[in-house]
Amino acid sequence: MRDFYDVVIVGSGAAGLSCALKLDPGYRVCLISKGAMEEANSYLAQGGISAKLADENLDDYIEDTLKAGHYENDVDVVRTILDRSLDVVNDLIGYGVNFDKLDPDTYSLHKEGGHRSARVYHVGDFTGRSMCEVMAERVKARPNIDTCENTVLYDLIIEDNKAVGIRVFVDGLYRNIYARAVVLATGGIGGIFNSSTNYKSVSGEALSIAMKYGVEVSNLEYIQIHPTVLYDKAMGRHSLITEALRGEGGILLGINGDRFVDELLPRDVVSKAIRKKMEEDQTDHVYLSLENIYDRERIDERFPTVFQACMDKGIDIRKDMIPVCPGQHYHMGGIKAKLDGRTSLPGLYAIGETSCTGLHGRNRLASNSLLEACFCGMKCGEGLNASLPDFKAHMEENRETGNIDDIIADYQKILVDTIKERNHDFYEYWLKNEDA
Repeated sequence: MRDFYDVVIVGSGAAGLSCALKLDPGYRVCLISKGAMEEANSYLAQGGISAKLADENLDDYIEDTLKAGHYENDVDVVRTILDRSLDVVNDLIGYGVNFDKLDPDTYSLHKEGGHRSARVYHVGDFTGRSMCEVMAERVKARPNIDTCENTVLYDLIIEDNKAVGIRVFVDGLYRNIYARAVVLATGGIGGIFNSSTNYKSVSGEALSIAMKYGVEVSNLEYIQIHPTVLYDKAMGRHSLITEALRGEGGILLGINGDRFVDELLPRDVVSKAIRKKMEEDQTDHVYLSLENIYDRERIDERFPTVFQACMDKGIDIRKDMIPVCPGQHYHMGGIKAKLDGRTSLPGLYAIGETSCTGLHGRNRLASNSLLEACFCGMKCGEGLNASLPDFKAHMEENRETGNIDDIIADYQKILVDTIKERNHDFYEYWLKNEDA
């Protein structure tokens, strides 16, 4: 790890990796991760990455995205990203991502909730991991990129109203890393919840740090609850039960065996229906039945991630129903950013779930997250190639003496308090946590 880089990227998920791979190989780049590189939510993404079909009217895909977002999306942003979605997929294929195929010339596409067509590219039910592993291998092979794991961001360095670096905690020491551009790609906020599909370490500190410096943010109270999370009484990260299972015929049943909702409605609608059903039946879960899924006896081969997660709980999805309940999954809000990552603070960029571009509105359409992460990561890298900020700052050693755990806890409290203020009902039902 050096004291100075052209670009420092905080986050090792799809957004951060996509950005790193687009940067000029002549730049000195540092990509840091809070834990291991694979401890990013992108690695957990099961469903896939959505893209406009070659023969599809773009307006259909736009309408699906707008409807899911309750028409609070930025229409121009939606149109731009969706119009370029197949280019993103082709870039990933060029990197070496092997999306599933029906035959040598035809990709196997899933249909997911809120989509009128099957337009989701996937690799089994571990698409995010496959994409990130391919990109991470390429990043690690580039001699101009330093990858630094177990490195905790805890502050920005600001001079003359410009981001000129970051402050980190690594190997028991506090350090300053200066850079011509700082890119935040730290993911969502699931770590502040008792129950979430996110890694516990993904807890929104970058967002709180940006707020501390008055960086413009947007839609912080818009938090997605996924309808189908594997039911578990224990707190912590819970396994996602991919939407693709419902796309292939899985149905939701109450404890009395009654079907109560159209399973392929947008996620927030289905989550509310499940919540209502649980309250009516006075239970803490419902069931996902796979009885109508084609070739169910081979479902362990087609959905190995879900199969293993369920088997670990003694549930054999080849014959058993899956107990599920809604759980925190995604943050539509974040640091307000342009499509190339630019924020209201010069020198600071935000991409992926850390950012809010306006693509998602109030609720995200399934499998648009990996699309946004990769699109904006690529655009950010291309933008920095065209215009890398000048660097002018007084470089000094880090003199922090506080406890890193206390510093991070304070940032998390800022975020929890902000959500409580903006959406008290959501806080009471989903987030209330005495230890937060």
